[in-house]
Amino acid sequence: MNDLISASTRFPNATFWAGGTYIMSRPDYYPTKDSNDIIYLAEVPELKRINRTDRFLEIGSMVTFEQLLTVGKQVLPGLLHTTLERSGTMIVRRQMTTGGAICTRDLRLSLPCSLLALQAEVETKTCLGPKTETKWLDMGRLYDRQGRLQLKRNEVVTRIRLGFERENFSYFISPTNPLANPHETVFLSFACFYNQAVINRFRLCVGFPTSLLLVPQELDMMMHGTLLPLSSSQIERVVRSVMEEVLASTEHEIPPIQLERARGFVESAMHELNAQSLSER
Repeated sequence: MNDLISASTRFPNATFWAGGTYIMSRPDYYPTKDSNDIIYLAEVPELKRINRTDRFLEIGSMVTFEQLLTVGKQVLPGLLHTTLERSGTMIVRRQMTTGGAICTRDLRLSLPCSLLALQAEVETKTCLGPKTETKWLDMGRLYDRQGRLQLKRNEVVTRIRLGFERENFSYFISPTNPLANPHETVFLSFACFYNQAVINRFRLCVGFPTSLLLVPQELDMMMHGTLLPLSSSQIERVVRSVMEEVLASTEHEIPPIQLERARGFVESAMHELNAQSLSER
């Protein structure tokens, strides 16, 4: 970490290079027209660790998707495991890093969506000359409502932290490759916590790769205390609430195919939640 701080101080405009799977997929990725310097993060041991405490699972930002999957379903939240498993091929997952996936500036991928639904926290380090400032942030503070990354050039994500409370139900869907079809792709990540068929946490995130990363905050409050299974009118209310917030939150016109997919995914998630709750009776 000391070497990283020193390098980032000497080269303030350098690009932090994690797995490179996004950077290398861009046209003319190297050498860049701006000839930016590159700081490669793979040899920083602190960023490659996975730690488990009594309360949290902490994941270094240079841990690859495939490494994280080896932790197993008993430790990883079901939503996170499914998201990792459905992200690219095994060859790509061996290069994709957790930090790289959440710090891509031009495109939102599926991992941030699922981490937002799981209410993850991230540790950031800010390089201030010879010193650093370390702080933990709610995942949502990394992005604005349009999904734009809010990290400054002298900031780097070092760890991701998840609590061990496990969702009773999770749902993840992404129909197309976000790199190949960013204007057609929609991510939906949903985590629901309930006790004796009464919802106590209802966390849903909808992601449009180029325009929006949305967690409808009022939806959690609206659904708190609701009894499962949901009625048809309750499902319609959830879908309407999400879609109204999607349309109100974006600065760009969203293609009809993305809007229709988002609507269908939310409705499908509610029906799957009902199916599970009924099967437990």
